[in-house]
Amino acid sequence: MSLATQVKLLRVLQEQAFERVGGTDTIEVDIRIIAATNSDLEQSIREGTFREDLYYRLNVVPLRIPPLRERREDIPLLARHFLEKHTREAGKNIRDFAPGAMPVLMGYDWPGNVRELENTIERAVVLGQGPVIVTEHLAVGEPASRERAEVGATVAGEIGIREVLSDEEERRLASALEQSG
Repeated sequence: MSLATQVKLLRVLQEQAFERVGGTDTIEVDIRIIAATNSDLEQSIREGTFREDLYYRLNVVPLRIPPLRERREDIPLLARHFLEKHTREAGKNIRDFAPGAMPVLMGYDWPGNVRELENTIERAVVLGQGPVIVTEHLAVGEPASRERAEVGATVAGEIGIREVLSDEEERRLASALEQSG
């Protein structure tokens, strides 16, 4: 937000009152603000783009939530939560992830954090036609560490992606043949 808007916000926080644009009455408020940013506000203060007094007014109880790439153990839990949410919303019956799918999710760095993970799962649900999410529907970038992805694949099971895709391809071909007579 602009420095001018920061001044106005600071004034509201300090005085717990404001006047509407064009108004003459002072409106008293009792508010608390929960703010989130992915910007380095201390750097912004040094650069002169964020007011130091507003920073200290807002920074009463700071909480740092590490990015998803620093808490990979949360990925399976979040992915399953989003899978359940979006299958329910889409009216689909997708129950789980195919072997090999979770290692792909675990191996990606998620620069968009949880929002990107949710978007990826939602897209996979929309594209998915079977009972499981297959890796071809995940549409994530290169794994942050191929070694991490390979370790995850070993843990997830011995079925490779080729077998999963072969099963999915066979199911789709059979469905297309049945529909076309």
